[in-house]
Amino acid sequence: MTDDNLVLPVNSFIVFIDETGVEDLSDPGNPTFGRAGCGCRYSEYDEIIRRPWRRLKRERLGGSQKPFHAVEFERSKPTRRQIGGINEFMRRPFRRFGVMLDKTTILPNGMDAHKAISLVTYTYFARFVENLDVETVALIFEGSRRGDGLVRRDYEKSAPNLRNIYGRTVNFEGYFMNKNSAEPGLEVADLIAHTTSRQRRFELKGGAGHLKDFQMTYWDNPIPPEFMAISSISISEAIDAG
Repeated sequence: MTDDNLVLPVNSFIVFIDETGVEDLSDPGNPTFGRAGCGCRYSEYDEIIRRPWRRLKRERLGGSQKPFHAVEFERSKPTRRQIGGINEFMRRPFRRFGVMLDKTTILPNGMDAHKAISLVTYTYFARFVENLDVETVALIFEGSRRGDGLVRRDYEKSAPNLRNIYGRTVNFEGYFMNKNSAEPGLEVADLIAHTTSRQRRFELKGGAGHLKDFQMTYWDNPIPPEFMAISSISISEAIDAG
């Protein structure tokens, strides 16, 4: 893991990742923990995510240089025009994923929620690249004093074995980036993580179906959804998703 400015090989797949909730599930108002994000080929990042997101911010969200935080945006009572702009952006053809667990999830002895989420996200990264000719996967995590050590623990000691469409090993690299950098990929990951968390909390309170923003994020786009709410994980690390 490094904290340097990103300089990636052209033939890379880039994934921006944000966490939501607290890994020890100690918040009674939000007893969930998860990870969500977005990704695409590095060569397509400017066209698919970076430029369209900055244009959206410039035209509807208060300015391209203004940091975007999904929680603050929700509290600001956004206008229909702002919501419509985000919905339009979320129809763009980039990959997105979300994984959530909660206080009801059954974990093996010795496995914490952070490690469990990391194990599940391995499977997403593998699916992202298995039909592409990429050589490198770059994971961009939002940096935090609390979480950086856990991310290093999970990924540096058990990096996934990724293969591309030709069966060749895909290099695996990880980076931390400051949220205040206003990097579009991180801000979009924050939005997806917030939406994913809202949906899971809605379900835990007995809600049925999909909230509108969750539906738009995962289902109303050209790429099949990648979302999982974990009910249990066995000792063999096989996942039972509910």
